[in-house]
Amino acid sequence: MPSSFSFGDIVLVMFGAPRRRSALPTVALAATLAWAAAAPHPGAAQQAPQPAQATPAPAPLSFKVVADQVGDLFPAVQTEVVEAAGTKITLASGRSQKVQPGIEMIVVREGRELYHPTTKKYLGRTEETLGRLVVTEVFENYSVGTLAPGASQIAPGDKARSIAGKVRLTVLPLTTGARSKIVEAATYELVQELERSGRFQTVFGDQVVGWLAQERIAAEDFMKGRGVREAMQRFRMTHLLALHFTTMQGRPFMDARVFSASLDAPLLETALFVPSSIRAQSSNQFSASGSPGAVRIERRSLLARLLSGDWEPNTYSAGAASIPIRSVATFPFIVYSMDVAVAPGDRTPRIVVTEGQRVFVYKVNGDRLDAEWTYDRRMRGRILSVQFADLDGDGVLEVVVNRQDVKTGMLSYILTTRNGRAAVLVEDIPLLLLAVDEQGDGVAKSLWAQTPHPEKFWNRGTATRYVLKDGGISAAARVIVHDGFRPTGATFSNIAGKDRVLAFVDEHNRLRITMGAQELWRSLTVVGGGLAQGQLQIPMLQTIVDKFFKFEPNPVSVDLDGDGVQEVVVPVNEDEAGRMAVVFRGPAGYRMQVVSSGFEGFVTGLGAIPGEGNPSLVAAVVRRDGLLRQSGETQIVMTIPE
Repeated sequence: MPSSFSFGDIVLVMFGAPRRRSALPTVALAATLAWAAAAPHPGAAQQAPQPAQATPAPAPLSFKVVADQVGDLFPAVQTEVVEAAGTKITLASGRSQKVQPGIEMIVVREGRELYHPTTKKYLGRTEETLGRLVVTEVFENYSVGTLAPGASQIAPGDKARSIAGKVRLTVLPLTTGARSKIVEAATYELVQELERSGRFQTVFGDQVVGWLAQERIAAEDFMKGRGVREAMQRFRMTHLLALHFTTMQGRPFMDARVFSASLDAPLLETALFVPSSIRAQSSNQFSASGSPGAVRIERRSLLARLLSGDWEPNTYSAGAASIPIRSVATFPFIVYSMDVAVAPGDRTPRIVVTEGQRVFVYKVNGDRLDAEWTYDRRMRGRILSVQFADLDGDGVLEVVVNRQDVKTGMLSYILTTRNGRAAVLVEDIPLLLLAVDEQGDGVAKSLWAQTPHPEKFWNRGTATRYVLKDGGISAAARVIVHDGFRPTGATFSNIAGKDRVLAFVDEHNRLRITMGAQELWRSLTVVGGGLAQGQLQIPMLQTIVDKFFKFEPNPVSVDLDGDGVQEVVVPVNEDEAGRMAVVFRGPAGYRMQVVSSGFEGFVTGLGAIPGEGNPSLVAAVVRRDGLLRQSGETQIVMTIPE
């Protein structure tokens, strides 16, 4: 078992090889620095993000020089095509016009002139984008570039200009012997100086660290180019700023090199002693420090926003976290289960909810819900959970419904949509059902099930995969799962890296991350806690005893920071405080942080809607009232994309 540490609501669990990026900037840096040349200590402890003064001190002059040198690699250039021979394009600008190897440009062809219809003022020319190129060779008065695949026919006289917008720059700090806190502070100062220029969108390449350890590539060799091209292709990096920190003459020394995915040689090589003004920051830990500060930062993924709790455009805080949200609907009843999915067919996000008797499906239209259909046929028993799935691969979402009658047992069923109305696909299934996304398609396409235990309700550690067949469902294969698994409160995720793993809430309300029968991680924090309950009537001493078994709301797997690796968000319903836990993996292992939704109540359902930038999290938050707490209202709330 991995060793674990707890800081308030934050749990660190130390593992072996580091794999991926933490969202908080200083957390990401400190965790990355745990790896040394041959990765002798891959489980080194992760440092907390450090609150700073409200007005940050300017970066040392030497760091400004480095930032300027990096900025000079990406000049604003506009020129013309001189020659075009296949994918080799010659441009009419070179070193004297500040053209640099590795810069990306778009090639356009000008068309007709445009004039204002009233004022007759000349507005410019129409443009047709022909493709992209990367400059590979630079001479004094001309340069040569290579066209990217898919470009149109280029001709002399076409225009070429550098791509507008911020340059995506991956920052990879490596260390051999230098103090990690000094390295963290130095890297952070350099990153801030790069971002102040307004030219760069910086991300941290912590996922590269685990790969280097796996490939046994030392930091010194990587800086010389070994494995650089492979790493940039594997992790889809366009430009990489590699920082190698060592100790020289008793002082921290930094070697900085900028690599481009299109060139073998580095674009920039520079080295300097870390200025003495760079100091190791204090070790106040996370939200428990009680002394949030602020420093300028522009890069804020949803993960960073969730964990920091700071929502002003250019500030960062390690104080208490609360999510900026809007309410999109209010139901005058308790929603016992909710799910969110984007239909593969029409790419429209939908929400399904139940109050225990009926099933409601809505289309998400911006910040409102439009009713699509309601299934309200009177049936025995009570609905315990609802889930979206595309079990037949037709692009239309099915709804997997767990329903139980205390006398009869499980009477689950599957609904579909036909001509805009609900239709029963399979009914009266005597099984506990769970729809899962085993392959990572973005929607559940597999159906797992198990027979209820007559006394314990859940048959722990068992699951069978079922498929639709002849108007019913048929067992296809047994699934290997952890012995603590139950078909409730579960989701698949790629949080572990390449392999998909199963995260589920166990009977002790701990979140477990497992691969097959192997447990990878278990939370110390209590999570989950649903309102829907299965019921068994068990004869005991000439009487009947009612036993109740909670259905857990399913966690949601979603990429909150845009690095291609999902995080797991799970409700935390202790004290009905409307809280959620975010589980993510940094180079030092899995971590969990609890955040507030801003609404008090039970979180009975979670989902996510992908967007152009950050995804939007969706939550069903129930506020109960009455003497028996069996009535109340539910708000459907959604995070606001930045």
